[in-house]
Amino acid sequence: MRGSTLFCAAIFAATAGCASEPVFRLPMTAAELSTYDTGPALVAYLSQPDASASVCDAKARGPHVGALVPEMRKALVGGLVDGRVPPELWLACTDALIKRAPPDEAASMLDDVGRAYRSLVKDGKFETTPAMQARVAAMQRLYVERKNRIHDSHADLADLIEDLRNALAGHKLGPVATRFGQELLEVVDLENGVWKGRRVSGAMLDELAAAHDEKTLAMFVDRLPNDDMRNEARRRIVRLHIEASPFPEVRAHADDVEERVLIRGANPIDAAHQTPSRGWLDPANVPMRGVLVRQDVWSQTATLLGYRQGPPSLSILPELHLRHALMLEVPGVSRPITMCGAKKELDPTPCVAADDVHLGNPVAYLDRGGVFRFVDRMTEKDAVALTAMHDRFDLPISVAGKTLTSFVWPFHYEKPQNLIVEGNGPGADGPHLAVAIDHQDPARYVYAVTAATNAYLAVVEAYDAPTFVVASRGATGAGGSAGSAGSTGSSGSECSSGGAGGDGGPGGDGGPGGNGGDVDVEIDCGSASCDDALAIMRRTIGSLGGAGGPGGPGGSGGSGGSGGSGRAPTTHTDENGNTVTDDPGCSAGSDGPSGSDGPSGSDGPPGAPGHVRIRVKTVSARGSS
Repeated sequence: MRGSTLFCAAIFAATAGCASEPVFRLPMTAAELSTYDTGPALVAYLSQPDASASVCDAKARGPHVGALVPEMRKALVGGLVDGRVPPELWLACTDALIKRAPPDEAASMLDDVGRAYRSLVKDGKFETTPAMQARVAAMQRLYVERKNRIHDSHADLADLIEDLRNALAGHKLGPVATRFGQELLEVVDLENGVWKGRRVSGAMLDELAAAHDEKTLAMFVDRLPNDDMRNEARRRIVRLHIEASPFPEVRAHADDVEERVLIRGANPIDAAHQTPSRGWLDPANVPMRGVLVRQDVWSQTATLLGYRQGPPSLSILPELHLRHALMLEVPGVSRPITMCGAKKELDPTPCVAADDVHLGNPVAYLDRGGVFRFVDRMTEKDAVALTAMHDRFDLPISVAGKTLTSFVWPFHYEKPQNLIVEGNGPGADGPHLAVAIDHQDPARYVYAVTAATNAYLAVVEAYDAPTFVVASRGATGAGGSAGSAGSTGSSGSECSSGGAGGDGGPGGDGGPGGNGGDVDVEIDCGSASCDDALAIMRRTIGSLGGAGGPGGPGGSGGSGGSGGSGRAPTTHTDENGNTVTDDPGCSAGSDGPSGSDGPSGSDGPPGAPGHVRIRVKTVSARGSS
């Protein structure tokens, strides 16, 4: 699209990065992103449904990207301009990266944003393209909502401001671009304590409060150069919120609530002494997902992914914002409450602090900002432990230790790779396998496979069990040696032919394949019949002989010797003037014939399968284990 072209021209003019982008396998979890730690990988991650900006926050508990290096900056701005990253998500990510970056890197990021901003607002399609306007709005908010004066330390953003002033003065921008430009210039003036040509004062703050102009007061909180005036703007916002509160107890204790909100940014209850009596979830504010466990049996790790029903769409698990989703009745509070919001909201509504809320699920944790997130990568042992939830990914919610409600997502395991363990080295026998299968849950099989010093776990849904293979396999036999090359024929002397090349030697025979190891299987079906499970195990658990090694290739025949060189005739003139031939000369000799290639060796014989013994764990054995 045109925005992307402008960005490449403005930002990437000196690079070759616009024409091709790396391709990443999606869905990409935060853990996988952190292993790449590149700008293109970050853009690919953020382009997914349910992506979280926490990957950009170095103080978040989960995995995150590293420094705001040039490649990261350029890819991130490009991802916004070409529409791959949603503007709100881009803003949250970029803001988090800038907050943790050194001043020079933060300033350079704003330089890149400023150049892209200028290109977009000058684009002929800007006035009629809402998507482009939303991207510019995100860029502008990045600057407007910052609390430091980064633009003082670099020239590019200052050039943008000057360019905007000239464009507005010359009426060179359309209505939408004009509105953006005027707002940005007003913010620049506000950093110098001036608003619409007037010095900001307490009286001005009172005027804005009387007009209920909370948007401007919030801008004052972010941008005024004086701490006292910022605090006064913050106080007036709190008073507006208290005045509008539907909670009579908030209005009745306005002074106390005001001071509490100014100190804490919220009005949390003391949940230990004012424990909620009832809780429920607002389904309109709770994301509905399924949870899938993707297993890597060889590395014994697992990844949690999310999916949507009809049409199915696999992605990452969403973060959970329980504010306005979790609703609570609290004794002494006139209306239902929810979790506290961010401090900058300055909300006087009674609420429960995030630290008082707990999700009773081993893979959920509370992160910064009162957001619950999920561990997306774990050991296979931990993944197996999740089978206790059966087909329900249960998320019970407790407040101050009291469980009040829960929500449930569908839950299943993706079929893992077949677990075929081979002998170690050419022609080696396959290892002995001890396979314990827990099928006490009729809907699921849990395999524990021991092979020498290695142990493997895998969870298989019952509908996948007929195609999940466990086996010991002998290693492929050693390849036969290559035959020796034939000798090169001797070179011919002058006027003679070269000698014949020698024949190549025969290739060696391949080695025998390794024998499959014995496999001992014990299956536990609890109190249910194991007949169906036994039938499946007999088809899918086995011992396989390794293939024989391939015969070695025959040696190549030697090349014929090169023919000898020719000789030119020689003459002389006698006393009568006649030409007399002294030596008639000779033509060059021909090259000798090449030798024949040697025959290839025979393939080695395959190994033999081992024995497979399957038994059902009895009730008495179960009781003694």
